Amino acid sequence: MRREMAAAEKWWRTFEPGEPIAPPPKMKTAGTAARGYGSRHQKLRDQWAPKVAAGVVNCARCGEPIPPDAKWDLGHVDGDRTRYQGPEHRRCNRATAGRRKEKKPGRSREW
Repeated sequence: MRREMAAAEKWWRTFEPGEPIAPPPKMKTAGTAARGYGSRHQKLRDQWAPKVAAGVVNCARCGEPIPPDAKWDLGHVDGDRTRYQGPEHRRCNRATAGRRKEKKPGRSREW
């Protein structure tokens, strides 16, 4: 333990008093195309945008109207990310993980 403390103290002394410590570099997040929402998705979303902004579209998942100022997503058909089912409330679209089929009962691990 003493060796570790001595090494830590030695490292800490390498900083000048009052010297700002640089923040960690920002990591780039993957763009929409890299996450599977390429030009086809973006074009289809652009086609739906005026209708959603007019308030005349119902959520493809819950059936309730999407208010003109609400955040919305272009929803996929469950289990098939190549097909779209239409605009959805953001909360409806992003809650789909809880609706996925449950795993078969059994052991949590194979020993």
